[in-house]
This record gives sequence, structure tokens and C-alpha cells, in this order.
Amino acid sequence: MATLANSGPAARNYPLNCWWVAAFADEVTRTPLARWLLDTPVVLFRTEAGEAVALEDRCPHRQAPLSIGKLHGDAIECGYHGFQFNREGRCTFVPTMSSPPPIRVATYPVREIGPLIWIYLGDKDRLDAVPPPPVLGWIEDPAFSFRKGLMPVAANYLLLKENVLDLSHFGFVHASSFQITDWVVAPVVTRGEGTVRYRQEFVRAPLPGPMAAGIGVAPHTPWNRVYEGGFLSPAAQEGGVDLADPDGKDPRVASTRFAHFTTPIDQGNMYYFYVVARNFAREDAALDFFAELVKKGFEEDEFVLEQVQKLASRTPRRGSQGERSVKADAAGVEARRIVDEWMARETIHD
Repeated sequence: MATLANSGPAARNYPLNCWWVAAFADEVTRTPLARWLLDTPVVLFRTEAGEAVALEDRCPHRQAPLSIGKLHGDAIECGYHGFQFNREGRCTFVPTMSSPPPIRVATYPVREIGPLIWIYLGDKDRLDAVPPPPVLGWIEDPAFSFRKGLMPVAANYLLLKENVLDLSHFGFVHASSFQITDWVVAPVVTRGEGTVRYRQEFVRAPLPGPMAAGIGVAPHTPWNRVYEGGFLSPAAQEGGVDLADPDGKDPRVASTRFAHFTTPIDQGNMYYFYVVARNFAREDAALDFFAELVKKGFEEDEFVLEQVQKLASRTPRRGSQGERSVKADAAGVEARRIVDEWMARETIHD
């Protein structure tokens, strides 16, 4: 099963033949953007027509990052010796030559979907057989307003995937932020084709303070809460909670949604792209307050996951007792199995 072995090519526990989030769409502009993704240096930019482009961030002349250069039309110019490469990766200009040499940089397929730029770094011959990036309709649903964020985290991407599939940590890691302390029963977990989902219902349960404040009722008011979420791909997961008055006096269904996109930088680091949205209290000030609360919670996760990574990196065999899972880990264990299935389909070998 997928593990957290600390480093080295043999330790890779993420599939290359998969679509991963490279950036938020508004990060990719006419100024080159450098990203290290899946142990690969990548530069992203937009053409004059606004299309996103991804190239290897390495000039084949003397290995300078292309991202330290600038754009000339749809070509990127190396900031070291002025070599230029077009969006297809072909060298189109060398200042000291009348015609450019037949050299290229690698290009990577990208897709822009809503607020996200997805990238494919795997075997291009296998691209047609690879599932497309998952689409989360609520991200562009006009009934929802969203905020987004990006956090580099010094931990393996699987750690965060497991974190958002097992919410029993809420009462310990997030006791002061989310104030959800009643997640004491394992959720119902179902396995689908390449997916795993969880569902947990709280009937007439006291609303945690931040939730109550968000919908404008008194703290600890008994409402129904339904949490649902799941693993969509090695790159993506979603979650959410719906709140409803059990007596029907308040007709609202207050819905909050979360999208978690974890892109490995390398075996011990990741980019965590997240999107949070809700269909209530959508004024800017209320949304900004909500986004700050969520950010605080995610920073609490970051601290714990980085401590786990440090220990796992120093003791890759996970101590004398190994690793022990319990019922609440069911979704995370299934997610690891699905990642293993993706890895087994790999045709690229390090």
C-alpha cells in the first residue's frame, strides 16, 4: 500500500499519469511563473491570446531556469543568454546565430477549468486513457460564493489526503477554531469506481459556535448537520456540510463546500490548493471572516502534518509498532488502495 517513504526515486508514491493542479488561473499571467511539480521544474505563462502554456523550466543551453527570463510575444526568452522558445518548446531564436539550432524544451499539456490550471506530466502516449480532471460543479455555481488559497506544506501529499478523509481529528486539532468536538462515531464509507466517499449525520446536534454565527442563530442551537465528502483522484478531494433546522421553521439549507487539491512538489513537500464556498452569508466581509477561520484551521493541520512528516522521514518503518488503523480510517485506507491502483497502471519508470 502507498507509504510515506522519505525520499529518492524508488520512494515515489504519486502517479505521473494523472492530472494535477499546477496553479490557480489568476496566478498564470504574462509574467513567467515557476513551479516545482512532481520533482519537475515547470514554467507557466499565457500567450498573447490568453492561453495557458507549461514548459520545462530549464534552458537546454546552460540549464538556467526559463522563469527568470521574460516573454517576447508567445515565446519565452532565457534570462541568461537570450535563447527563445515558443509554446511548442521549439527554439526560435539565438542572439549569436542567424538561424536557431534544433533544440527543444519539454512541453506539458494543460487544461484551464474554472479557477484552476491543471497539468499532465506523465506519458503523453497514455494521455487519452487517463481520467480527466474532476469537475466540481459548485465551484462555478452562482448560488455559491467562494474563496481560495494556496499553502506550501512540508509533508507528503498523502498525509493531507488522509487528513481530510478522517474528520475525527476535529476535536483535537481544531478545538479552538472550528469547535467541532462531537465527531466521535466513524462515518459511513462507500467505495466506488476509483473513488471513496464518506457520510456522517448529526441529528438535532448542538451547532458549534462558528457554524451558528455563520447562519445567525445562537451557539449550540440544535440543528441537523450532514457531512459528505470523498476522494476524487490522487490530485483532488472534496467535502462539505449541510445545515438544516430539524423543525423546518427555518427553510434554509445552509451549505458549505470544500475542495482540496494536493500536488506533490517532491516526496516530502506539496502544494495545497483549496477552494471553500457557501450559499449563505455571502457578503464580502462575512466571506472574508469565514476564509480566515478556514485558513487558521488549515494551518493547524499543516503544523501536525509537518510533524508527522519529520518523524516518518527519520523513521520510515514507522517505529516498533508499525502503523495501526482503526474504523475511522476506512476512507483513508481505501484512498491509499486507489492510489496504489493508479501507480500499478504507470508506464513511466523512474
